[in-house]
Amino acid sequence: MINGLQKEYELSMKEVNDFLKWYEARDRGEGPGFYAIDEHDNNKGPFESKKDYVVFKNIMMFEVNKYK
Repeated sequence: MINGLQKEYELSMKEVNDFLKWYEARDRGEGPGFYAIDEHDNNKGPFESKKDYVVFKNIMMFEVNKYK
């Protein structure tokens, strides 16, 4: 993020591809300015669900690592 905040997510390949499609579309000026990432069962706490909303203009860079 532009403020130095770093977040890490465990995503399926479908979720990674959906994010990449959103990012590329947003870079062309299409689509919403934010993207919801489902936290699934990670650090959910007492909630039924938890999502992080990533704002396009705050993304400085991102990295995708694939497990074997």
